[in-house]
Amino acid sequence: MKLIIVSPQHKEQHMIEWLHAQTPEGSLVIKHGHAPLIATLVEKSELSFLLKTGETITIHLIRPGFLEVDRTSITALINQATMQ
Repeated sequence: MKLIIVSPQHKEQHMIEWLHAQTPEGSLVIKHGHAPLIATLVEKSELSFLLKTGETITIHLIRPGFLEVDRTSITALINQATMQ
């Protein structure tokens, strides 16, 4: 599954196995084939994903963001965050 992360500073793309996100409605785990959706990312939460290489990356959101999901890709619009 392709993950595209877009912020005011940069745009990056990763091939991932899954993504974990916090929304106002609760926690989501998104994998290949997930139903399409648009969701708000909660301020001061974490966005985590597993790369195809086996490495897990966590982004600490400082401000809210948005996810757009289709069956083969995810676009994360992030205003302000730090990455680990």
